[in-house]
Amino acid sequence: MANITCPRCATAWPQAYQFCGRCGGPLHPEAASPAAAPPGIPPPPSGPAPQEPLPLRRTQLVVLRGAVTEGTAFPLPPGISSLGRQGDLAFPDDPLLASPHAVFDRSPETLDIASIPGASGLFRRLREPTLVRSGDVVFAGEQYLLVRVGDQVPAEPTPPGQPPPENFGTPLPPPRLHVTQLLVGGLPGRVVSTDREMLTVGRENADLSFPQDRFMSSKHLRFEVASSGHVQVIDVGSLNGTFVRVTRLPTRLHRGDEILVGSVLFRVDIDEP
Repeated sequence: MANITCPRCATAWPQAYQFCGRCGGPLHPEAASPAAAPPGIPPPPSGPAPQEPLPLRRTQLVVLRGAVTEGTAFPLPPGISSLGRQGDLAFPDDPLLASPHAVFDRSPETLDIASIPGASGLFRRLREPTLVRSGDVVFAGEQYLLVRVGDQVPAEPTPPGQPPPENFGTPLPPPRLHVTQLLVGGLPGRVVSTDREMLTVGRENADLSFPQDRFMSSKHLRFEVASSGHVQVIDVGSLNGTFVRVTRLPTRLHRGDEILVGSVLFRVDIDEP
């Protein structure tokens, strides 16, 4: 049987050899080409399998109370949306709103409060007892309440040109709890201080009572000093709820959450997955 010569190193080998025993090169032309894939079998994928897009869940803010008709729904499209006197959700006649006032960031399945540039803030209804810091603001009934722990209550400033006030009797220790009603423009209204670790708010028979407030329950909420130095806000079964100003951003919103923006109360509606 005739030999075949290696095209690389010119070494002769028997015809039955497929590769050169010296250099390893192919001896026959057909050995140099990869075998063709059998017909009907698709080639292997060259990259990761395509991913199906996440289902788009309907997300909207529904009006519960305010200057807009109850039940009006405002859909939130994916991405960034602003709410204010101007913006994607515009309420030009609401004097409590800035332009913009709040910015939402919506993904296919989640909704976050991204920023709150409006000075009057955004409030979320409590679902359970919640810790707040000294200086936070709580909304109940129609009242904005500034809460402070006693050792962080600011001292009354002395008017220019006047001597400091004289003290009569034994100085009182700082109160444990100090709650101030905030009026239009942020001016202070009624103030209550206590050396106890609890303070109640309601329409009647409370440490801080608002008998003319139509949205305040008879027993609405209470503040308690926590061991951490924070204040725990507890809704005691009010009809219209207790709201805390959102200060940590971004904040995730969930289905059924209620938020107060300006003078309008909204419910967050997100379709079930």
